[in-house]
Amino acid sequence: MATSTPIDYPVCLRLEGRRVLLVGGGAVAEGRALALLEAGARLHLIAPDVTDTLQRLAAEGRLDWERRAYASGDVRGHALVLAATDEPAVNQHLTAEARELGLWVNTADEPELCDFTLPSVERRGPITVAVSTAGQAPALARHLRRELGAQVAPHHVWLARLSGWLRRRLPRGPRRQRLLKQLVEGEPGALLARGERGAAVARLRSELKTFKSSGEFT
Repeated sequence: MATSTPIDYPVCLRLEGRRVLLVGGGAVAEGRALALLEAGARLHLIAPDVTDTLQRLAAEGRLDWERRAYASGDVRGHALVLAATDEPAVNQHLTAEARELGLWVNTADEPELCDFTLPSVERRGPITVAVSTAGQAPALARHLRRELGAQVAPHHVWLARLSGWLRRRLPRGPRRQRLLKQLVEGEPGALLARGERGAAVARLRSELKTFKSSGEFT
Protein backbone atom coordinates (compact mmCIF):
# COMPACT_ATOMS: atom_id res chain seq x y z
CA MET A 1 0.00 0.00 0.00
CA ALA A 2 1.34 3.42 -0.96
CA THR A 3 2.08 5.86 1.83
CA SER A 4 1.79 9.60 1.53
CA THR A 5 4.76 11.86 2.16
CA PRO A 6 4.37 13.83 5.43
CA ILE A 7 3.74 17.51 4.92
CA ASP A 8 5.20 20.43 6.86
CA TYR A 9 3.24 21.66 9.87
CA PRO A 10 3.13 25.48 9.71
CA VAL A 11 3.56 27.45 12.93
CA CYS A 12 4.34 31.04 13.95
CA LEU A 13 7.00 31.23 16.65
CA ARG A 14 7.10 33.85 19.38
CA LEU A 15 10.80 34.52 19.84
CA GLU A 16 10.70 37.69 21.93
CA GLY A 17 13.46 37.43 24.53
CA ARG A 18 14.53 33.97 23.33
CA ARG A 19 18.20 33.34 22.58
CA VAL A 20 18.76 32.32 18.95
CA LEU A 21 22.04 31.23 17.35
CA LEU A 22 22.87 32.29 13.79
CA VAL A 23 26.06 30.96 12.20
CA GLY A 24 27.26 32.78 9.09
CA GLY A 25 27.80 36.39 8.11
CA GLY A 26 26.87 36.82 4.45
CA ALA A 27 23.84 38.23 2.69
CA VAL A 28 21.63 35.26 3.60
CA ALA A 29 22.63 35.53 7.25
CA GLU A 30 21.89 39.25 7.14
CA GLY A 31 18.34 38.58 5.95
CA ARG A 32 17.86 35.98 8.68
CA ALA A 33 19.24 38.34 11.31
CA LEU A 34 16.97 41.23 10.37
CA ALA A 35 13.89 39.01 10.53
CA LEU A 36 14.92 37.51 13.88
CA LEU A 37 15.58 40.92 15.40
CA GLU A 38 12.20 42.12 14.16
CA ALA A 39 10.69 39.18 16.04
CA GLY A 40 12.42 40.30 19.24
CA ALA A 41 14.94 37.46 19.45
CA ARG A 42 18.17 37.79 21.45
CA LEU A 43 20.51 37.09 18.57
CA HIS A 44 23.90 35.40 18.99
CA LEU A 45 25.91 35.60 15.76
CA ILE A 46 29.03 33.54 15.08
CA ALA A 47 31.08 34.24 11.95
CA PRO A 48 34.67 35.26 11.12
CA ASP A 49 33.41 38.04 8.84
CA VAL A 50 30.02 39.67 8.39
CA THR A 51 28.29 42.22 6.16
CA ASP A 52 28.45 45.92 6.89
CA THR A 53 24.85 45.83 8.11
CA LEU A 54 25.58 43.04 10.58
CA GLN A 55 28.66 44.91 11.81
CA ARG A 56 26.51 47.98 12.41
CA LEU A 57 23.87 45.98 14.29
CA ALA A 58 26.59 44.49 16.48
CA ALA A 59 28.12 47.93 17.14
CA GLU A 60 24.67 49.19 18.14
CA GLY A 61 24.32 46.34 20.61
CA ARG A 62 21.35 44.82 18.82
CA LEU A 63 23.06 41.46 18.46
CA ASP A 64 25.97 39.62 20.06
CA TRP A 65 28.67 38.89 17.45
CA GLU A 66 31.58 36.53 18.09
CA ARG A 67 34.14 37.03 15.34
CA ARG A 68 35.29 33.45 14.87
CA ALA A 69 34.37 30.15 13.25
CA TYR A 70 31.78 27.82 14.72
CA ALA A 71 33.08 25.51 17.45
CA SER A 72 31.64 22.37 19.02
CA GLY A 73 29.19 23.17 21.78
CA ASP A 74 28.17 26.59 20.45
CA VAL A 75 24.57 25.46 19.99
CA ARG A 76 24.05 24.98 23.73
CA GLY A 77 21.82 27.46 25.52
CA HIS A 78 19.79 28.50 22.49
CA ALA A 79 16.12 28.07 21.73
CA LEU A 80 16.65 27.92 17.96
CA VAL A 81 19.62 27.42 15.64
CA LEU A 82 20.10 28.72 12.09
CA ALA A 83 23.07 28.13 9.81
CA ALA A 84 23.87 30.25 6.76
CA THR A 85 27.40 29.24 5.82
CA ASP A 86 28.81 27.94 2.53
CA GLU A 87 30.74 25.18 4.34
CA PRO A 88 28.87 21.84 4.18
CA ALA A 89 31.04 20.24 6.87
CA VAL A 90 30.23 23.04 9.32
CA ASN A 91 26.53 22.86 8.52
CA GLN A 92 26.43 19.09 9.00
CA HIS A 93 28.36 19.22 12.28
CA LEU A 94 26.23 22.05 13.62
CA THR A 95 23.01 20.25 12.65
CA ALA A 96 24.09 17.00 14.28
CA GLU A 97 24.95 18.79 17.53
CA ALA A 98 21.69 20.72 17.58
CA ARG A 99 19.59 17.61 16.98
CA GLU A 100 21.46 15.66 19.64
CA LEU A 101 20.42 18.35 22.13
CA GLY A 102 16.83 18.40 20.87
CA LEU A 103 17.18 21.83 19.27
CA TRP A 104 15.40 22.82 16.07
CA VAL A 105 17.79 23.81 13.29
CA ASN A 106 17.52 25.41 9.85
CA THR A 107 20.35 25.32 7.33
CA ALA A 108 20.07 27.64 4.34
CA ASP A 109 19.74 25.88 0.96
CA GLU A 110 20.08 22.40 2.50
CA PRO A 111 16.54 21.06 3.11
CA GLU A 112 17.82 17.70 4.35
CA LEU A 113 19.53 19.52 7.23
CA CYS A 114 16.40 21.46 8.21
CA ASP A 115 13.94 20.66 10.97
CA PHE A 116 11.95 23.66 9.82
CA THR A 117 11.92 25.85 6.73
CA LEU A 118 11.48 29.60 6.48
CA PRO A 119 8.55 30.75 4.34
CA SER A 120 8.56 33.80 2.10
CA VAL A 121 6.90 36.49 4.21
CA GLU A 122 4.97 39.69 3.54
CA ARG A 123 3.83 41.79 6.52
CA ARG A 124 1.11 44.41 6.78
CA GLY A 125 0.79 45.51 10.39
CA PRO A 126 -0.34 42.48 12.41
CA ILE A 127 -1.11 40.52 9.23
CA THR A 128 1.53 38.09 8.00
CA VAL A 129 1.27 36.40 4.62
CA ALA A 130 3.64 33.43 4.48
CA VAL A 131 4.16 31.05 1.57
CA SER A 132 6.20 27.86 1.79
CA THR A 133 7.12 25.31 -0.86
CA ALA A 134 8.86 23.06 1.69
CA GLY A 135 12.19 24.35 0.45
CA GLN A 136 11.60 23.07 -3.08
CA ALA A 137 10.87 26.29 -4.98
CA PRO A 138 11.91 29.46 -3.11
CA ALA A 139 11.49 31.63 -6.22
CA LEU A 140 7.89 30.45 -6.60
CA ALA A 141 7.25 31.10 -2.91
CA ARG A 142 8.47 34.67 -3.32
CA HIS A 143 6.30 35.16 -6.42
CA LEU A 144 3.16 33.87 -4.70
CA ARG A 145 3.93 35.88 -1.57
CA ARG A 146 4.04 39.09 -3.58
CA GLU A 147 0.77 38.25 -5.32
CA LEU A 148 -1.04 37.36 -2.10
CA GLY A 149 0.47 40.24 -0.15
CA ALA A 150 -0.90 42.67 -2.71
CA GLN A 151 -4.40 41.52 -1.77
CA VAL A 152 -4.01 42.81 1.80
CA ALA A 153 -5.52 46.31 1.81
CA PRO A 154 -5.22 49.03 4.49
CA HIS A 155 -8.71 48.27 5.79
CA HIS A 156 -7.66 44.67 6.45
CA VAL A 157 -4.92 45.95 8.76
CA TRP A 158 -7.43 48.17 10.54
CA LEU A 159 -9.81 45.21 10.91
CA ALA A 160 -7.07 43.02 12.36
CA ARG A 161 -6.11 45.61 14.97
CA LEU A 162 -9.72 46.30 15.89
CA SER A 163 -10.46 42.58 16.19
CA GLY A 164 -7.49 42.17 18.51
CA TRP A 165 -8.67 45.09 20.65
CA LEU A 166 -12.13 43.55 20.98
CA ARG A 167 -10.83 40.05 21.73
CA ARG A 168 -8.88 41.40 24.68
CA ARG A 169 -11.98 43.07 26.14
CA LEU A 170 -14.94 40.85 25.37
CA PRO A 171 -15.63 37.66 27.32
CA ARG A 172 -15.24 34.43 25.44
CA GLY A 173 -18.29 32.70 24.06
CA PRO A 174 -20.51 32.30 21.01
CA ARG A 175 -21.67 35.93 21.07
CA ARG A 176 -18.12 37.25 20.92
CA GLN A 177 -17.40 34.88 18.06
CA ARG A 178 -20.46 36.11 16.18
CA LEU A 179 -19.59 39.76 16.82
CA LEU A 180 -16.05 39.34 15.52
CA LYS A 181 -17.33 37.50 12.47
CA GLN A 182 -19.84 40.29 11.88
CA LEU A 183 -17.04 42.84 12.14
CA VAL A 184 -15.10 41.16 9.35
CA GLU A 185 -17.82 39.79 7.09
CA GLY A 186 -20.73 42.12 7.81
CA GLU A 187 -21.53 45.81 7.48
CA PRO A 188 -18.64 47.21 9.58
CA GLY A 189 -16.09 45.44 7.37
CA ALA A 190 -17.84 46.57 4.20
CA LEU A 191 -17.89 50.17 5.41
CA LEU A 192 -14.18 50.03 6.22
CA ALA A 193 -13.44 48.64 2.77
CA ARG A 194 -15.13 51.72 1.31
CA GLY A 195 -13.10 54.02 3.56
CA GLU A 196 -16.08 54.97 5.73
CA ARG A 197 -14.40 54.56 9.11
CA GLY A 198 -16.80 56.84 10.97
CA ALA A 199 -19.82 54.87 9.79
CA ALA A 200 -18.04 51.61 10.56
CA VAL A 201 -17.27 52.70 14.12
CA ALA A 202 -20.87 53.86 14.61
CA ARG A 203 -22.16 50.50 13.42
CA LEU A 204 -19.74 48.65 15.66
CA ARG A 205 -20.83 50.72 18.66
CA SER A 206 -24.41 49.71 17.94
CA GLU A 207 -23.36 46.06 17.88
CA LEU A 208 -21.49 46.50 21.16
CA LYS A 209 -24.53 48.04 22.83
CA THR A 210 -26.53 44.97 21.89
CA PHE A 211 -23.72 42.79 23.22
CA LYS A 212 -23.60 44.75 26.48
CA SER A 213 -27.37 44.64 26.96
CA SER A 214 -27.16 40.85 26.94
CA GLY A 215 -25.21 41.04 30.20
CA GLU A 216 -22.14 39.37 28.72
CA PHE A 217 -20.01 42.52 28.58
CA THR A 218 -19.43 44.89 31.47
